[in-house]
Amino acid sequence: MKVLVIGLLEENSGKTIFASSIINALISQGYDSVGFKPLGATELWSHPEALIESKKNKMVVTSDSIMLHKFSREKEPINIINPFGGLLIPVLPEKLRNLNSFSNALYMPNMRLGISRLTLCPSNSLYNTHLINVNAIERSSKSVEYELLDLVSVIENIVKVDDEYILNLISGGALRDIDKCLNYLENRHEIVVIESNSNIASPTPLSTNADVVVIVTPGEAMVVDGNRYKKAIELLNLNGKPWVIKTQEVFQLTNYLFSIELPILEDQFSGYNNDTLNYIIEYIKNIIKQ
Repeated sequence: MKVLVIGLLEENSGKTIFASSIINALISQGYDSVGFKPLGATELWSHPEALIESKKNKMVVTSDSIMLHKFSREKEPINIINPFGGLLIPVLPEKLRNLNSFSNALYMPNMRLGISRLTLCPSNSLYNTHLINVNAIERSSKSVEYELLDLVSVIENIVKVDDEYILNLISGGALRDIDKCLNYLENRHEIVVIESNSNIASPTPLSTNADVVVIVTPGEAMVVDGNRYKKAIELLNLNGKPWVIKTQEVFQLTNYLFSIELPILEDQFSGYNNDTLNYIIEYIKNIIKQ
């Protein structure tokens, strides 16, 4: 079974803590549940802990994958839970032609993904490839470059790439390999909770077949019927690329079955309690019984 968590906002919808809380609630009630973040990227400047954890794991890991891995009780390697992860590095205005180029770089993740990891999930073993974006590093500061070089010294399978290569991967080029990891988890666990990136309605082709979809925005989580969601994706998917469809587009076609209110969390790492999530958990359990 797949539960897909998607965000209504481009950033800070609260997907990660919500998905982690759902996993935790399901496990506490005896279900075998695990998280999955197909594509993830962490702002290195605001989350330096991702660099520390990357060095510790000897591979690139993101802040979202760290949380999902923890709430999944570390039942699977972190690089299966997040097959493509990268660190977004700050770019300097002086390293670009003008302020327009600087503004464009801020909104083009391929221009700021200094180092990324793509994990292949064959049946017998995992294989990490680390991608160093030389273009992105050239736009950043020397101190950031030194930090990345320090990370590079402890990781393996390094390939130097450019902006275009990264753009191809995050625009669909890596999705077939990423879905192999999702298929692997589906075959091993009762419930896979998938967290999309940004406000993307369907992060990978296989994610489209979710049994339950939850749209998250600050203060509220809305449950959408999986079949209705899939039909909406099919209607909107004119170019064969469901991963470019935004949550807002799908929401206009599906509406939602019911919603729950999400309180402000004093401690993000504690997650939402079972009482808050009760209606959604019961809905998931009823779908399982059908």
